[in-house]
Amino acid sequence: MELIRHPETEMEYWETIEFLGGFIWQSEHDLSHERISDPEGTLSKEIGSAQKISDDLVRELGEKFGVIHPKNFHPVKIGQQPPPVPEGKIYYWDWYHRMKDLTYRASYEKMICSSCPFSKGVEEMIALGGVVPCGLWRGMLYRLTQPYTCAMVASDHWTQESFEEKIQREYGNRALSDFIEKKEKLRSSLTK
Repeated sequence: MELIRHPETEMEYWETIEFLGGFIWQSEHDLSHERISDPEGTLSKEIGSAQKISDDLVRELGEKFGVIHPKNFHPVKIGQQPPPVPEGKIYYWDWYHRMKDLTYRASYEKMICSSCPFSKGVEEMIALGGVVPCGLWRGMLYRLTQPYTCAMVASDHWTQESFEEKIQREYGNRALSDFIEKKEKLRSSLTK
């Protein structure tokens, strides 16, 4: 395995490390539950390669952005706080959670849910690990087909008109106008 494009920004580093971590976890999980077989060891080599790339990227974070690699953490006992980080530095897991928070907040703002009164909000999305925080959808909703179209409309639970009537009936004219304004803004941003 190799990177097609090396990350440059902190966000690109986080996204790449997150993708590699997901690949490693899912592959090891599937192998351990015998969902896939690896008689030639090809997948195991890919997992090892992905882990090395991820480790190298985490090491680079220290050089470029002052992120302290987990292997360099000061050991602490259970219940103790780690020592304060030096000026201009950040512990890896603090950095990781900060980047995760920024990513989910940016994603949330780019979907219609951010102006929907039925949404459980961005904090719920962060807590659920990126799951769309719809208060009406039953089950887990991982993404919208179009960022400006409510999942309840896209899945034929409602028409756009009946959904907007529901917003107006339950939350009023202001909530409806905010929703429509955001929908148009998202739609026009995709056509530019």
